[in-house]
Amino acid sequence: MTQNRKRAVVEGDRKDRISSLPRNVMDNILELLPVQDGARTSILSQKWRYIWAKLPNLVLSHDFCSKLIEESESNFKEAVDSILLLHMGDITGFLLDTSGVSLSSYAAIDRWMLYVTRKGVEKLTLRIPVDNPYRLPSSIFNCSTLTHLTLSNCVFKPPMSFFGFQNLNTLSLSFSIFVPTRSFCVIKAPLLACLTLNSCCGTQYLNIISPPKLEFLYIHNSHYYPLQNCFMNCKNLREFVLVFNGEVNARKHNEKSTLEKLLVSSRALEVLRLDSFFVELLSAHIVPNGRPFTLNCLWHLSLGVDFVKTGQISYALHLIKSCPNLSKLDIWVHATSDNAKAILMYLDTPSCLERALDKLEHVVIKSFRSSKAELLFVKLLLSCTPSLLKMCIVQLIDIDVDIALELMRFPRASPRAELFYSQHKDDL
Repeated sequence: MTQNRKRAVVEGDRKDRISSLPRNVMDNILELLPVQDGARTSILSQKWRYIWAKLPNLVLSHDFCSKLIEESESNFKEAVDSILLLHMGDITGFLLDTSGVSLSSYAAIDRWMLYVTRKGVEKLTLRIPVDNPYRLPSSIFNCSTLTHLTLSNCVFKPPMSFFGFQNLNTLSLSFSIFVPTRSFCVIKAPLLACLTLNSCCGTQYLNIISPPKLEFLYIHNSHYYPLQNCFMNCKNLREFVLVFNGEVNARKHNEKSTLEKLLVSSRALEVLRLDSFFVELLSAHIVPNGRPFTLNCLWHLSLGVDFVKTGQISYALHLIKSCPNLSKLDIWVHATSDNAKAILMYLDTPSCLERALDKLEHVVIKSFRSSKAELLFVKLLLSCTPSLLKMCIVQLIDIDVDIALELMRFPRASPRAELFYSQHKDDL
């Protein structure tokens, strides 16, 4: 092989294959790089010179913001100003994460929000320090291109001229504050399909005009009992999570009724999670010999249950029986006792679960404390689930070998059922 042929082979091996990739693939690669590294690619070649400046998604991550602010706040603001100034084309996605850092003023963020909302932003994510919430500027409320809005530690006060988010599909708010413009904080979002409220304040002022397309509703640790009337017309609801790990003053009787009406009307519901507080609310509204309801589409049910309250156990079984196609069941044990004789008598009565759960395949019981009530509950489920494949019991405290052996000896309706018993300390 001649020297020229050797050189040609070596140069062929060094061919720039990355530069020949499709543009969308190159964009995806650059979006995975830190902003400063993405910007450096502009010196690689003439072809790479403007690729970074035309990225449709800009990600100013926590690490990027923190490092610059550690140097100085002015350096950080100048860097972001330069990135936006050099950018060419639309900005369809923008993430700014300043959580964990301190800014003397949010005037620069107001300026950046005005810029990206004029650049056709569709997916906007803002994460702000918890001790200094950011009041959303009018530019966000006036942005008609938004489809996904994710906010953390923001003040949500729409201006008087706010007509709603006409194209919004996903809204996720964490540790944010709702402030009413007049009497309520009204949100109109006719295309909204997914709503998440996590540890938000001022939800008593929240009024979401019933979005007919809503499919996913997640409410965690709301500081006020949710206004479920907002969602009564959401006939397409598929997943509903309602969790509050704290003390809440019980609301009026009609609000208990509203929650049950919401469940009954959600005929398309597939996944439901309720913690023990809401199970308690529902159990207080049970009408003896009342008309039963059926959730035919529901296949995954998660419930928090207080095993010192017969009403909660009874309503949990009531919900389980109301889901003929239930295939996955999660139970969180919130409290328990060995001295509740009425509960033990109730769970030892076969009629408390009079029909077989012939679709149930997977059961998980978390924070298990090995009380007699819990053992009877497990025994009841094992005897009524002919299709059971796996039951996992997660012990909250140290594993008791005698309890484990007793669980293993319980009769099982399913010959294929496997029982797993483990320890996992957590605060579920």
